[in-house]
Amino acid sequence: MSETEESKKSIAPAVAVTDIAEYRPHEEQIVRLETTYGKLVVDCSTSEGLANAKEVRVDIRDVRYALANTTKTALVPYQQAVKDAQARVNQVKEFGETLKDRVLAIETPVDEAIKAEEKRVADAKAEKERLEQERIEAIRAKINRFSSVAAAYASRSAADVASVLQSVKDSVILPEEYGEFEAEATISRDNAIEQLEALHKAAIDREEAAAKLLAQQKELDELREKQRIADAEAEELRRQRAEEDRQRLKRQQDELDQQRRDMEAQQHQQRERDAQYQRDQEELVRLRAQAAAPAPAAAVVAAPVIADPAPTLVAAVDPAPAADAFADSNIPSASEVVEVVAMAFCVTNDEASAWLRAMSF
Repeated sequence: MSETEESKKSIAPAVAVTDIAEYRPHEEQIVRLETTYGKLVVDCSTSEGLANAKEVRVDIRDVRYALANTTKTALVPYQQAVKDAQARVNQVKEFGETLKDRVLAIETPVDEAIKAEEKRVADAKAEKERLEQERIEAIRAKINRFSSVAAAYASRSAADVASVLQSVKDSVILPEEYGEFEAEATISRDNAIEQLEALHKAAIDREEAAAKLLAQQKELDELREKQRIADAEAEELRRQRAEEDRQRLKRQQDELDQQRRDMEAQQHQQRERDAQYQRDQEELVRLRAQAAAPAPAAAVVAAPVIADPAPTLVAAVDPAPAADAFADSNIPSASEVVEVVAMAFCVTNDEASAWLRAMSF
């Protein structure tokens, strides 16, 4: 036999303390379980320890299952009693509601009549208060118009201020219209008249100053217009003078350009003359070189013998025009030209002179 079984037999159950008879045996069993297993340390690491733990659990569960069955059995009479009591409670409530409805049937007409009268009195009072509030607000609005009229017309013209001032003066404070606010309305009206009179005087002064300023501004505008016209005329004169200066400069520039073009044309003509002169010199050199070259033998034999060709050349060609036409000393003389032509073409000086005369040489 295990130590657990021995401890079950050796430990006596404690005395039960519950007043419910059905639970007393179970309480004794619970006391036994607490005494037996309260400080038990379960060791399930071995097969024997695991078997002992299972036996302990079965013992504890038996007590719990028995307790649950007892609870179900013990509650049956009480649950029935609760159902009976609840049914009685419902009957009492229903009967009470029935009696209440009978009482309300008598009370309701009286209560409704009282409430209707109270509502009528309250509505009448509220309507009276509303009318009184509207009357006071209307009077306050009239008084506020007196108080605010000066501020509203602070920047208006003198005519507008005079118009509203006369309107305020014509207004009459009637006791039946203002009631208890008659004195306040009278004071507000008098203050408004004083303020409007001051505003009227200030508006007149302001308009006079504005008229004077307008006249000064008009005069200033006229002076500015005159100055503008003078400036425009001066600007036009300056523009005309500038245009004249521009035209004059343009003419001068055109003249300079024309002079430059004329000079360039003259330079071009001079360059052409120089080039022509250079070509003539080169041609003359060529002819001289050609004339200086030895002539063929047959030509020398066939050429007539001229004892003195110079007189014939001088007689044939007049050297005076050549001297007049060519003032440069580097230009060859007419006799030299005739001689060069005769030598170049293997002719006599007379024939060369005749050729030159035919070409207006």
